[in-house]
Amino acid sequence: MDSPITIEPAKPEDAQALLEIHAAAVHQTAAPYYSHEILNNWSRRPITSDRIERVRQRWIEHPDRRVIVARHSGQVVGYGFIHKDGELQSLYTHPNYGRRGIGASILATLEREAIALGLTDLRLNASLNAAAFYQKQGFEVIEPGVHQLAFGQEMPCFKMRKALANHKQ
Repeated sequence: MDSPITIEPAKPEDAQALLEIHAAAVHQTAAPYYSHEILNNWSRRPITSDRIERVRQRWIEHPDRRVIVARHSGQVVGYGFIHKDGELQSLYTHPNYGRRGIGASILATLEREAIALGLTDLRLNASLNAAAFYQKQGFEVIEPGVHQLAFGQEMPCFKMRKALANHKQ
């Protein structure tokens, strides 16, 4: 990578890129771990204008969420977001940018956001393919679990937790 990766808050115009990254990560990175049915419920295609608008409203502009993106040469290559209740709800890097520390950088920024919100820990339902990444970042497996996808589809996952530093960084 010739230009640096920047980490910053998401903008409303990033909504489509978030959906595209989500689809690429789910259908490429998670494919060895889940059935086609689960993958298709986890990340539906095609990406429509209605879905883009929902992401803009429910993720980026939602007052209870903090959404962070990673950019390379101005292009969004990863994103993540937390809810003010302490749930890490999403963290994805485009497969073309995987294993470069981008996910860890996004997560570190989200952890600082969580501390600024007064949170003492982060929780998440980690996909089977992502659990090892989160363990390397200091998360502990609480127990195997099930994440509810659209239309009642259940996806095996790991319930995980990480205690955060008790001071603002």
